[in-house]
Amino acid sequence: MNPFPLLAGQRITDEPGFGRLRVVGAVRLSKYTDASTSPDVQTEFITDAARAVGGELVGWANDVDISALKTTPWEREQLNYWLERPEDWDVMVWQRMDRAVRSMADMADLGRYAKKHSKRLIFASGPGGGRLELDFSSPMSELIMLILAFAAQLEGQTIMERNKGAAAHLQSLGRWAGGIIPYGTVPVRKTFKDGNEGWWLARDVDLTWNHVVEMVGLAIAREAYTAVRDHLNESSAITPKNHRARLAKPPREHDPDSRWRDTTVRDILTSQALRGYLVKEDGTVVRDVDGKPIMQGEPLIDDETWFRLQAALKERSAPNAGASKRKDAHPLLGIIVCGACEANMYAGWVKERRSRRKTITQDGTSVQAPPSDEGRRHLFRCKGDLHQEGVSAPNIPVEPTLEWVDQEFRARLGMFRRTEVVTVGGVDNRAAIAELKGDIEALSIQLPKLRGAAAETVATQLNGMSDELEALERTPVIPSQRKVVDLGRTWGEDWADAEWKERRTMLLQAGAVVTVGPSTGWRRPVGERLTFTIERDDPETDALEEAAHQAAL
Repeated sequence: MNPFPLLAGQRITDEPGFGRLRVVGAVRLSKYTDASTSPDVQTEFITDAARAVGGELVGWANDVDISALKTTPWEREQLNYWLERPEDWDVMVWQRMDRAVRSMADMADLGRYAKKHSKRLIFASGPGGGRLELDFSSPMSELIMLILAFAAQLEGQTIMERNKGAAAHLQSLGRWAGGIIPYGTVPVRKTFKDGNEGWWLARDVDLTWNHVVEMVGLAIAREAYTAVRDHLNESSAITPKNHRARLAKPPREHDPDSRWRDTTVRDILTSQALRGYLVKEDGTVVRDVDGKPIMQGEPLIDDETWFRLQAALKERSAPNAGASKRKDAHPLLGIIVCGACEANMYAGWVKERRSRRKTITQDGTSVQAPPSDEGRRHLFRCKGDLHQEGVSAPNIPVEPTLEWVDQEFRARLGMFRRTEVVTVGGVDNRAAIAELKGDIEALSIQLPKLRGAAAETVATQLNGMSDELEALERTPVIPSQRKVVDLGRTWGEDWADAEWKERRTMLLQAGAVVTVGPSTGWRRPVGERLTFTIERDDPETDALEEAAHQAAL
């Protein structure tokens, strides 16, 4: 039986057989990929050892993707569960000592714990391959324990240094060296230009890359991190945690409670991993000896999109950047303006109060009724802050105004083909130049503080980056061209299918402005106070001019 799926605290049996030792099996793995020490291998060794000492397994502590060099036994969730409940077990078994600790200090703490609570610690595979049990009643056992722990610590440090060296070598060759898989990517085997095969991060086109594209699009459209987060949660987009669990070997269990957070969205959108670069934990890009960014995978977005994204994020975080996206934004925000001061009008509800009126009672006497609330009116209103003295601030009912705008838009633009202005071509390296200058400045500050090989490496990087900067600055800026594309639909067709939120976008795209004139009395049509104008090329004017031109031919 493989007990690995059990969670911390779950037991195989509440009470072992009479007189039998209660055994907890402890499994630990730094990476969920090593077949030689996989959970299945460890549980087999532990089960055999528990049987050999006459014990019965009552539970398991399964800590996977946990480094013994970076965590103490008490910092591992499932192992800590049992360490805090010494009354529930008698013996704890690991496959080897390095599965328990890789630190002399941690082994000493674990030994003191076992001595205090009279617990037996067993390693199924000790020196020479035989079972090792530590008896903490003997000073000699404590010495042996520390010697073995020192050997495990030394081995762990050696492995860490070897892994760092191997990772640095692979990174210098443009390979992915392992670690956390960035969201939107999936590791694949690839044959590189030197003819050798290695790991590479490709776009996860089957799943997560599409969510990255959505996130980038929403951010460029000036949506807040919280709005992007809500969209991802509402669309049940797989989270980074479950993305990594899905790609583990073997795959880990999906966490149904995992949710997107705005900080996660921010970290993804601001990370240069989107460009395929190798990025350190502090967010800085790893560069080669020539100062060029080291690639670890396929870019998820191109450089032009990256710079647009960062500009949008910077603009969104600026003071008052979200003023036009407040919750009370109305359908004509930025479109309906006051005719007296040309300021944008806002929408709000106004409570009406009746004046005191005389009423005739049954006995014929006349009395004044107290004022009462007759209801509320929904109005577009101008604050009047910019009005000259004596000029009143106008207001107008919302619903009749929307009906009038609806009719006016259909009449003015409904029959014309809808077009969209798109930007094509062009070369503009100014954003890349600014980024490169910032990197050069950062390295230049570090250089005076360095000595020896480190200083030589940074100096070489600066020379390479300076050459790249010079080449970029020699490339002239070629303006992009604006092209009008026929969308194959009329304004009226899109308008009829749209809600007012989308209609507001269409009004802005058309350059529509609705001007409110002074009051002419409540009983008169609102259309007498409204003016509808187009402040960009008017499709109607274009059509009339084209007709006149054709007639003159």
